[in-house]
Amino acid sequence: MEILKTLQDHGSDLYPEDLDFFETELATGEGYNAAYQAQCMSLIKKLRTWMDGGDDSSGDKRQPSKNQTDKKASGSVEVRLSDLAPREANPVVSSLSPEEILRRDIVSMREATGYKTQFKSFVKKHAEIDADYIEAHFSWFLPWELGAIISVRQMPEEFLEKYFGALDHDKIARYQQFSESFFMKHFSQMDASIVLEHGKNEWRKKENRSKQLDVFLRLKGFR
Repeated sequence: MEILKTLQDHGSDLYPEDLDFFETELATGEGYNAAYQAQCMSLIKKLRTWMDGGDDSSGDKRQPSKNQTDKKASGSVEVRLSDLAPREANPVVSSLSPEEILRRDIVSMREATGYKTQFKSFVKKHAEIDADYIEAHFSWFLPWELGAIISVRQMPEEFLEKYFGALDHDKIARYQQFSESFFMKHFSQMDASIVLEHGKNEWRKKENRSKQLDVFLRLKGFR
């Protein structure tokens, strides 16, 4: 769906319900990158300000003429997007599902100051961002976000195995718990020093290792 062009070319013909629909589509639809979403959301906020009778660039309250009022009633209003001021209020979300709200919040966060710190705190507070959720929306998350998620949330070993090639190996080594066999399988791809000195696994301590792992590490030069 070409949302941006519709907002630019036909913004004056839209209703609040149309903007609600576009917000949902941006939050849940596929194929919209962060820059595109941010540009669309900015125009949507400006249109909402105009629809609410917001201030124009001179600071005076916008008062549409009778002709403009009649056009608005019929669904066609002449307005320049460049004259619209940003709106402070949050978009209407009553029609969004919890999953849609979650995605909308992440999209908004990507454009905010302190995004990385906010994102980690956000993941910690939302247990629903788990392995199943990430797998269902894997391509939607940015690489850095995936790394941040595995640094604050434990993932099943099956998930780590399936997406190992796409995940940050150092973050897996430092923050995730996994079996000795997983470690030995991916030994050459992970930093063993991080696993054994800073990792979360109980067997990083020599007294907790199996004989098999102990022999394996000795052969690799670790004691």
